[in-house]
Amino acid sequence: MITETIYHPSDLHSGECEWCGEKSDELIYAVDGQEVCVDCIVEKEFYNETMKGI
Repeated sequence: MITETIYHPSDLHSGECEWCGEKSDELIYAVDGQEVCVDCIVEKEFYNETMKGI
């Protein structure tokens, strides 16, 4: 299954990712309110869809 997520520029902001600690211009607010970079979100989604339970 291929999933495409499109973020509007108003959804993104700059700062430091609370998961990986790197500075990014592509931060979004996760479900729990944490500021997380898009790369970490994609990585978590990939793990949940392909690796979880192995």
